[in-house]
Amino acid sequence: MRLISLLFILFATSAFSQTIISGKVSDKSSNKALPGSSVFIKDNYWGTVTNNQGDFRIKIPENYRFGKLCFSSIGYKTKEVSLDKIKSSLKVNLQKDTCDLNEVLVMPKDTLLALLRRAYRKIKDNYLDEDTRMKGFYRETFFLADSKEYLYFGEALLDIFKTSYKTSSAGQVKVLNSRMNKHPMYDSLSRIMWYGGLLRSLRGDVVKRRKEFISPVAFKDYKYSISKSVIDGRKAYKIEFLPQKDSGASYKGAFYLDEETLAYVYFDYSRSKNGEKKRNKELFLNELKSLATQFKVKYLKNGNKYYLAYNSYREQLFNSRIGKDLISVDEYLTKDISDTNAKPIDYDEQVQLRDVFYLEAKNYADTDWKDETILVADSAVNKLMTYNTTEADTLLKKKYAIPKNIRFKRKLIDILFRTYFDLDFAYTSTTHPSNINLSYTPTAEHNFANSKQISESHSFSYGMKMGYKLNRKMDINYYSSESIGKYLSEKQSFGIAYETPIINRGRQLLMMGGVNYFFFNSGYHIGDFKNERSFRAGGKKIRADEIGLFVGKKKQGISLDIGLKTKLHGGYSIFLSGAYQLNLSERDRLFIREKSGFIFARKKTDISLSDSSVKYFENGMQTIKTTFDTDDFYLKAGIRFAF
Repeated sequence: MRLISLLFILFATSAFSQTIISGKVSDKSSNKALPGSSVFIKDNYWGTVTNNQGDFRIKIPENYRFGKLCFSSIGYKTKEVSLDKIKSSLKVNLQKDTCDLNEVLVMPKDTLLALLRRAYRKIKDNYLDEDTRMKGFYRETFFLADSKEYLYFGEALLDIFKTSYKTSSAGQVKVLNSRMNKHPMYDSLSRIMWYGGLLRSLRGDVVKRRKEFISPVAFKDYKYSISKSVIDGRKAYKIEFLPQKDSGASYKGAFYLDEETLAYVYFDYSRSKNGEKKRNKELFLNELKSLATQFKVKYLKNGNKYYLAYNSYREQLFNSRIGKDLISVDEYLTKDISDTNAKPIDYDEQVQLRDVFYLEAKNYADTDWKDETILVADSAVNKLMTYNTTEADTLLKKKYAIPKNIRFKRKLIDILFRTYFDLDFAYTSTTHPSNINLSYTPTAEHNFANSKQISESHSFSYGMKMGYKLNRKMDINYYSSESIGKYLSEKQSFGIAYETPIINRGRQLLMMGGVNYFFFNSGYHIGDFKNERSFRAGGKKIRADEIGLFVGKKKQGISLDIGLKTKLHGGYSIFLSGAYQLNLSERDRLFIREKSGFIFARKKTDISLSDSSVKYFENGMQTIKTTFDTDDFYLKAGIRFAF
């Protein structure tokens, strides 16, 4: 099946009986389409951009029916059209602004860098300085480069919470609605499931993320040149940048600064050779090689503040398994912005970086977005073959059954994305006698004896947890820990955990709580002994050439955890927690551990201190109970890995 190039009928609503305006933006002299042109309501955030054929579609709210619709493009004069005068098909021709266009400026390096530093410092003044809620449109597509045959086509309507440009901290995204259509060969041609695209409104914002090539910290890694230009009808500086030789810089391209405000208004850049090398290291295990990338980011001005209007990411990839080039395209469009009492999105509804968009999307045939402002699809997003409108609609809405093996793969990926792993270190205090003496004679031929003075009162351990997320807030988990140092500390537990945000903007801070049923062995080290003959203890045959003995307690019960967690980057989080354990049973034991042989085959066992083979003394007094114990409260710090 070939993805279609729909022939959009260009029309505007009469007397606003409908609220959708479609049309085309072209160059006045050549009549060539102007892709990437901005189309927006004057003095408002409401807008869209044209596709590669210059087509656009925009929904006009009733309260703006007497406003003006503006059209702008790089190097062209801005044109305004009164909305109440649009009566028929809308064709907009923009005139080039040739005044000093692309005039190269001779500027000393220090002066140019000083200009770029001023632009960077003015970010907090030029861009939205309050948290906002945005309505956005997102599209991601995947197609074969040679035949332009599409493999996958998906779109989403988004609700976005974005923090102020005063900080580089991230915001949140919620999917309001989504739809997709997929070629039946997609899963056989591509084994990759892309994630993170739904966050393009946040991750693709060059200014907010302070991308390296605009940051003064990285100026030494790039060489810059400057020329004059015009963008959105305003004079601008065009700044071109390339990596310095041997700098290792990752990008090359150009960005535009508004001449008056020094605001960043447009970016068009790609990865450098070094950037492509880094990218291909990420793709190495996925049978893919990145051949070329292109990033485009557009900002528009409303009042005296700029906002992200549009961004796109296009990548050409070579799939070594099928021997074909593939094209992946992500696009984001801001449809509307509200800066009045903007509140974060509920935690349960937030998109995660690891979310695979199309796994949850509806079938394209089951949706109708004719009343929405969207990016008009074109050859830049998967299609070059032209059909008539009826054929296009039929092909795009065709449904395909999902093969069993693909359903299995989806389920497997869902399980993988719900799984997480923790690595932590725990601390607790201990109580113990000052002097001990032990003699253990499992047979007439064995006598393991030692006396010891104990001064340490702290126990450290490391642990690993594997959990499975039942939903955004709740998971079930298994935990195992081992001691660090001479003390014995072995714990296993099965639990259920819950987490919820207490700071839900910027870098989120989450509170964690959990209930676990645990099995815990703890003790102090009596000594390590040579063992020349095998013997039986605790129902097991001990054969190792060396054994270790510990005296302590065997416990089981319920533990309660509470802590705080925050995300560092991508799938990594750090946490700090405390726990208290309620012991339901407790026994005094001699623990026997094999210390030699293959590490995973070493046996562990224990016997009662009242066993006839054990003679145990504390501070000179024989006893069958030990005063050694670990505190029931402990602290834990660690890192979480999640897909």
